[in-house]
Amino acid sequence: MEISRATRSVQKEDVWQAADALLLEGKRPTIERVRQKIGRGSPNTVSPMLEAWFATLGPRLGAGGGGSALNSEPDSAAGNGLPPVLVQALQQVWEQVQAQAAQAADALLEPVREDLQAQQQALDEAQQALAQERSLMAQQRAATEQALAVAHAQIKMQSGRLADLEQAGRQKDQFAATQQQRLQALEQELFANRKARDEADLAHAEQLRELQHRTQLQQHRALKELDRARQDTKQAMAAQRTEQEKLAKLEAQWQQDRQTLQGQREQQTAQLQQAQAQAQQLQHQLQSAQAAHAQAMALQSHQHETALAQLRLEQAQAGRAGDAVAAADTGAGNGRRSMRSVAPAARPLRRLPGSRLRGKN
Repeated sequence: MEISRATRSVQKEDVWQAADALLLEGKRPTIERVRQKIGRGSPNTVSPMLEAWFATLGPRLGAGGGGSALNSEPDSAAGNGLPPVLVQALQQVWEQVQAQAAQAADALLEPVREDLQAQQQALDEAQQALAQERSLMAQQRAATEQALAVAHAQIKMQSGRLADLEQAGRQKDQFAATQQQRLQALEQELFANRKARDEADLAHAEQLRELQHRTQLQQHRALKELDRARQDTKQAMAAQRTEQEKLAKLEAQWQQDRQTLQGQREQQTAQLQQAQAQAQQLQHQLQSAQAAHAQAMALQSHQHETALAQLRLEQAQAGRAGDAVAAADTGAGNGRRSMRSVAPAARPLRRLPGSRLRGKN
């Protein structure tokens, strides 16, 4: 029986019976005393039931027509069969109970009010935080969308740059092939120039041998004429002097032609050295272009995030390669002009004094 009473919830009858018992014991019914009397129940549950008990206490003590015996005159209370002393005591108890009940109710309601205020404040703060969070999320969403748009634009731009880099790589390959062809052409031109110089040297040596041979023949003929002149008249001596004068002129002409050929040979040697220097410069420029191309192809294997740095580096390398190309073209042009100026140098060898001697003879 006690187990069922302890387990079930507090009812209004339990609170009223406990308050009546406390009143009969001469004690003021309070929330704590009622809870102790019942043996269970929370203050929040007992408080409204105890207030309802106080509200019905007057009529239960003998009030009629909606009035209260405790608030009527002593004669009216005596008319109800209650002693005036008891009525006065009950009135005092009633007033005390009401004051205590009001204080207890205020004490009980104060934490509730504070709790409600705290909850309201927490709710307001939560709403503000939620509004701020929503605003922040909206800003973050806008920033994210903008970042995505920028990322898409960057990806598109980098894709275009990658295509440009691939095209630049193909152009560099074509440029390297062109430079290689130019170098081969220059080497062929240098070989032809060297061959022409060798042929010119051989022709010059042959002309010198022919001139010496002709000179020896002329000297031999002059000796014969001198021997003949000893036996001949003054006319033979005059002829001998004339022949000697011719020989002196031929020798002077030979010395002059020899000096001319020597100068032409030195000029050809200087031009050949200049052409070799230009060929070395072109070879160095071609190596630089190949190194720049290899570096550009290595940079293309890097990650997509370093594409911008690769572009700048290759642009710088492309600028250097352009300078090298311009220098190579300038050097090649100078080399061709020098080759043109060198090649005709061998032609005057055919107009050596030997041909005059041949005409004389």
